[in-house]
Amino acid sequence: MLQKILLATMLILVGQGIMAAEKTADCENTDDIVKMNSCAKDAYLAYKKEIQGKIKDIKAQEDVSNRAKKLLNKAQKSWQQFRWNYCTFATEYMEGEPGHYFLKFDCLGRVTKHQLENLQEYIEGLDV
Repeated sequence: MLQKILLATMLILVGQGIMAAEKTADCENTDDIVKMNSCAKDAYLAYKKEIQGKIKDIKAQEDVSNRAKKLLNKAQKSWQQFRWNYCTFATEYMEGEPGHYFLKFDCLGRVTKHQLENLQEYIEGLDV
């Protein structure tokens, strides 16, 4: 069961990686603040969607207890609050400046990507 989930996850990530690579090229070669804002927000939303998929995958595993599922929900809610508060704190000095929106979503994306890595470690059994 776990192998099927890992295989499905890998296939999805490869497909998303190809699409992201095309979009990333546009995002890396721009100094247009509007484009930068859009890219940062899109990256954050893509990572957020991946997290939702990973959580769904974890909960679908037969060997994950109901207690573990409840704890995962609680951990995710706490983590989401942490993510928002941390990125608000980390970008507070730029509030009202043109680059604030970009920095905030860039922070949200980076923190979300890190959480994705944590969830992947759990799935792989490394964080047990």
